[in-house]
Order: sequence, then structure tokens, then C-alpha cells
Amino acid sequence: MIEPQTRRRTASLPKTYQRNWGLAVLYALSLVTFGLLVAYGWDYYTTPLVERPHHPQYWDLKPGGSLGRTYGIIGASLMTLMMTYSLRKRVKVLRSVGQLRWWLDFHIYCGVMGPLLIVLHSSLKVTGVVALSFWSMVLVATSGILGRYLYLQIPRRRSGDAMSLAEVEQLSEGLNAKLTSQYGVTEKALHRLDGVVKRTVDGSAGLLRILASLPLGSARLQWQVKALTRGMSTQHRAELQKLLQDRAQLSRRLLLWERLQELFHHWHVFHKPFAIIMYIFAAVHIAVAIATGYGFS
Repeated sequence: MIEPQTRRRTASLPKTYQRNWGLAVLYALSLVTFGLLVAYGWDYYTTPLVERPHHPQYWDLKPGGSLGRTYGIIGASLMTLMMTYSLRKRVKVLRSVGQLRWWLDFHIYCGVMGPLLIVLHSSLKVTGVVALSFWSMVLVATSGILGRYLYLQIPRRRSGDAMSLAEVEQLSEGLNAKLTSQYGVTEKALHRLDGVVKRTVDGSAGLLRILASLPLGSARLQWQVKALTRGMSTQHRAELQKLLQDRAQLSRRLLLWERLQELFHHWHVFHKPFAIIMYIFAAVHIAVAIATGYGFS
């Protein structure tokens, strides 16, 4: 049990990531719109392929139809805009334009909504060369979700840039000082928390096993922190739990520092080839559609 001292003032913990409620609203509106579009074309999409030419929505919802073509153009545009994140990281002139995490949020938004619109553009009919681009797109989108999770495992500044090991160690020391001086957390309690952290880490395990253990270890740490603060008054429990959880997660990431960097590197190696394949075959698909006039019929 941890007994807090009376605090002189409330100090704020430096945050490496903040929720973007505007982005959350954008996702909600976009997904609701997508759901309405699916509902609008559901009867057509569930009609057997051989019978679709006789469906009343055929000339609107087929890939080259008025709506189907619009879905494709918007989806392809979003997938193209995804590359602005890479430009932001690599082009010197753009490095000072906005925070990196904002660019990443936009990158992921395009990577979610673009493929969904391409699915509607295909009218759930994926064959031939188009299938290579489509399934590469699916792999890029799903691996992007994993990449976002790994991105958040590496401590970052407010801008979204990764912290150096020295910065993370300094942040950890600052958390220790705050917990002991402002909340009265004893060294014994911190050592006990360190023991819990170490039991959630197996640095010798394979990368896939470490990846699988990350969410389970985080949940275990949250449970242990709640147990440590169970006897406290409710007035300070929530904020102390948040600080202890931040400290425990930071300690865990320090123990896994090299493995997390390795995981992120391997994710890039997996993610990039499928992105290249996706863009190449998408470009071929668009060129053929323009050359044959199918996309404008």
C-alpha cells in the first residue's frame, strides 16, 4: 500500500501523445458515411456477378459506373496522399511543417479510408492483375495498424519524433523524483513495481513472442498498479495510478529498448514492399482503364 504525502502543487507529466478529438470525430463521420454507402449498394453487392448487369444500380455501382468510378478516384487520391508522410520525414524543406504525429495521423486516416473506398470501387469483385494491387493494399492497411501500435511503444516527444535513450532515462528519473517527493511513494514500492515490470519482460524471447506479449504485459502492469494503490484515499488514487502506470510502461520500454527498435525495423521491411507493389499495380490499373476508356464508359 502506498500512502501519499500532502502535495504542495500539482505538476504535469510531459506527454508523448495526446488524444485528438477532432480526428476521432473525422473517423466517426467517415465510417458512418462508409456504412451508409454500403447500405445503399448492399442489394447490388450481394447480387451474383452474372446477374449484376441486369441490376438497376449496375450503371452506378460497377467499377466504371458513375459512383463506382468516384469511389475509385477518391480512394486512389487518399492512398496517394499517404505518401506525404514519407515526404515530410525525408524532404528537408517540409521537416518544420507541422508536428510529425499530425502527419502520421493523416497518413493512417488515408490508409484506412482509402482502402475502404477502393473496396466499394471494386464492388467486391477482385480478379486478375487488380487482385495483386488490392491484396497488397489490404496487407498495407492491416500492417499499418500494427505499425501504429509499435510506433506508440517507442517513447516520443510532443512533436512525434522518437526520444533518444538518454531522454527516456531522464524522463524516467523525473518520474521517480515526482513520485517520491510529491506523492510519497517509497523506494521499496518502486523496487516492487520494478520487479513486476521485469516479470513481464523476456528479453531473450523471439520477436514474435515479444510482440504478442506487449498488450498482455501492459494489462498486467495496469492491474498491478491498481493493487499497489488499493488502500489509498480516492482523492489522489486516479492521478497516482496514472503516474505509476506511465513509470511502469516507461521502465518496460527501457528494458525492451533494443527489441522494440528491432521490431519496428522488421515491420518497415515487411510494410514497404507491399506498399510499392500496391502503387505499381494501381498505376497500371488506372493507366489501362484510361487507355481502354472503361473507366469513363
